[in-house]
Amino acid sequence: MELSVGSAQPVDVGGCRLNVWSAGDSGPPVLLVHGIPTNHRLWADVVPALTAQARVFAVDMLGYGDSPNPHGHRVDLAAQAALLVDLLDVLGLERAVVVGHDLGGGVAQIVATTSSSRVAGLGIVDGVCYDGWPVPLVRTMKAAWPLIARLPPPALGAALRPALRTLFAHQERAGAFIDHFVDPWTRPGAPRQLAAHLRSLDSVFTQTVAPFLPRLDVPAEVVWGRRDHQMQPAYGERLAGDIPGARLTVVDDASHFVPADRPDVVSDAVLRLVRAV
Repeated sequence: MELSVGSAQPVDVGGCRLNVWSAGDSGPPVLLVHGIPTNHRLWADVVPALTAQARVFAVDMLGYGDSPNPHGHRVDLAAQAALLVDLLDVLGLERAVVVGHDLGGGVAQIVATTSSSRVAGLGIVDGVCYDGWPVPLVRTMKAAWPLIARLPPPALGAALRPALRTLFAHQERAGAFIDHFVDPWTRPGAPRQLAAHLRSLDSVFTQTVAPFLPRLDVPAEVVWGRRDHQMQPAYGERLAGDIPGARLTVVDDASHFVPADRPDVVSDAVLRLVRAV
């Protein structure tokens, strides 16, 4: 699994440097946001299908992938959402289709409800929402954050691999994605950074914006893996019911990592948003 289009580069945003993979020359802008503990490569097989109709920007959130956080800035969902709005400013984008997976789905909800003028369309793919997270796997990791912070980086990578593999329905596709997800966590200082992310996880952020979801007035797509045993499909159904006009797609042969299991379904949903705006 390699990035076959576009290029990635650091972008200075609010005193931080966010790594942004961009592709496509014309069309509505699309901002893709990953979750924990992944990075922009989650979207590697989704982006190529989008570039003929959209300008695509897949970001590494602060402290993930190639977006370092050496000075200990806040990394909770609200802080990440504020940075992404600033990123839109730096990129010169008045509005964008915002699509998020996992934690990125929560970030997308915050941006859509608190900076609604910046969001032209909303996509949520197996995203955290309401009080349904941290999910069981991450909740276990969160409880162990003091131990995780002290792990040697190679040991952290070795621990993440089998846990991440359980979140794929198509095991033949899992290996290459897991390599790219795990690699940043084997670098010096990465265990402390992951521990900081785990400590910041709190459903108060999505619970706070949940009452405002019914007020959204943008095209919306909700995509969920039927075999997701962490964020259950019932949460996708609830989101689609709360967001006016949202279209729900439940993918039978996908688990939590739908962009990896079924990139074609995710790209189709994003393209529907692009055409709608």
